Amino acid sequence: MHADWQNYLNALNISASFVADETPLLSFPEGFALLSVTGDDRHGFLHGQFINDMNLIKEPGAQLNGWCNPKGQLIVNFLVINTGTTYLLLFREDLKEYVQKRLTMFVLRARVTIEDITGTTPLLGVANCADTSILATNVNQEPGSVTAEEGIITVCLPDQSQRYLLLGNVEAQIARTTGLQKSLTLTKGNSWALLDILAGLPWISSATQEKFLPQFINLDALNGLSYQKGCYPGQEVIARLHYRGEIKRRLQLITADSELNEGMAIKTAQDDNAGTVVNAVQKQDDGFIGLAVIDLDKLEQGLYPETEKNSAIALQSLPYATP
Repeated sequence: MHADWQNYLNALNISASFVADETPLLSFPEGFALLSVTGDDRHGFLHGQFINDMNLIKEPGAQLNGWCNPKGQLIVNFLVINTGTTYLLLFREDLKEYVQKRLTMFVLRARVTIEDITGTTPLLGVANCADTSILATNVNQEPGSVTAEEGIITVCLPDQSQRYLLLGNVEAQIARTTGLQKSLTLTKGNSWALLDILAGLPWISSATQEKFLPQFINLDALNGLSYQKGCYPGQEVIARLHYRGEIKRRLQLITADSELNEGMAIKTAQDDNAGTVVNAVQKQDDGFIGLAVIDLDKLEQGLYPETEKNSAIALQSLPYATP
């Protein structure tokens, strides 16, 4: 994190750790990496690697996407932002070194440059904001839309949650935060993680890397996967599951009284493996809430975290339907 941005955050009076109701809020998302992909061949290069159809991204625009190994297992999932001159890839920071190095390996002779801009491009997250004019003069409120103004890129997240992600350099973000805090409640970054979970938006991390096919974390339901685009790594496996197979596990919204951690196994009362926690945060009431991939035929068997068999996992409703 840029030192000036960290010093600015330290000076702010951020009293709220969690806000998940309808309070208009300004959050500071944590734990994300941001890569910039430029060059004349950037579109063709990324389109050939990723699982979603990047021809469908408006210019400017944003979409959910992912990158798989040849077995169809997700290496990482992204928010891809097309500014018109650059693609920005937002994903979990603990995968940054691996993803940047591996992507660069496939560039070969393509006219593509991949740069890490995580430290110079802080993030702001805005939720429950009825008056979007405080974000920019003419904010596009369509999911997946991008508005650029005064050095700030404002993305209406494509997950249908009507949340906004603001990206910019340190100076611009300090100026924007100074203005927004007059109208919005300041919350810490873990509040944004909670809102991602409540929206059913998962993030692959080092604990879950290459463990799931895209359908297992509901990328098909989130419009983060295309069955019509051309070839990409893992495409045959993913398409076969869609057209010939049966999806036997899906992402679920869960709660528990005991601790949930990324990568933690979920067990049945008979000690059978039932699933894996993808993301989780501690709620304000000391319980935990998370997203987990769970076998569909075990949803009714009684589920528990692997470390605490006396703490039952409860299933909650996702805000969207799955195919």
